[in-house]
Amino acid sequence: MITTPVLFPSGAHVSVRISVEGGRCLITDDGAAYAEADMMGALPIFRRAANTVASEVGVRFNHFEIFEAEARPETAAGWVAIVADASRRAVAITAERLAKKLDAEMRVSIVDRLTDVFGVKNVFAEAAISGASTHAWKVDALVRTDHREIAIEVITPAPASVSSAYVKLDDIRRLDNAPRTVAALSSRSSFGSDQLLILNRAAKIIDLKADLSELRRLAA
Repeated sequence: MITTPVLFPSGAHVSVRISVEGGRCLITDDGAAYAEADMMGALPIFRRAANTVASEVGVRFNHFEIFEAEARPETAAGWVAIVADASRRAVAITAERLAKKLDAEMRVSIVDRLTDVFGVKNVFAEAAISGASTHAWKVDALVRTDHREIAIEVITPAPASVSSAYVKLDDIRRLDNAPRTVAALSSRSSFGSDQLLILNRAAKIIDLKADLSELRRLAA
C-alpha cells in the first residue's frame, strides 16, 4: 500500500495498492474513492463520474475500484500517479455534482413551502428583478402579497454563495419601494458569525427549515 500526496476533497490522502503477478502489476485505489463517495451518500453519482474519468485516462473501473491490471514494473510509478489522480478526480466531480443536486433541492423546497403559505398564484420561482444599479438579478423565490413583495435567496455557507447573495440582496434592497429581502440559510449553525453579520446588513435572515408561521410573518 502506498499513501500518495494526492488528496481527496475531504483532505484524506489517496492510497494505492500494488500487487505483482507474472511480471505484471495490478495498481488499484482499492475502493478508496468508492468509500469517500459512500460517506457522502452519493454512490450513483460517483459510479457515473468514475466511469467517465477512468475512460478518459485509460484505466478501468469495476463499480468499486479504479485500477490498471496490466502495468509493467518499469511503468508502475506512472500508473500509480494516474490511478491516484483518477480516484481524486472521480470524488471531486462527485462532490461537485452532489452539491449542485442538493442546492437545487433546497431551492425547490423553499418554493414549495412558500406556496403552502401564500398560494401558488403569489409565489414565483427564479424570478427576475432589477436592483438599484439596474442590473437584472434572479432570486430563488419572489412572493407577491396585497401589502408587499418579498425577495428570497437560498444561501449556503460557501464563501461564494454568501458573497454573491449579499451583492444581489443589497442591490435589490436599495430600490425605491424595495421588496423585503430575505436570506434563507441552508443551516444557520453552519454559518460563521462574520457571515451572519454580513448577510444581516442586506436581508432578514431565516432558516431554510423555518416553520410556516415564521414564513407567514415575512409578509407582515
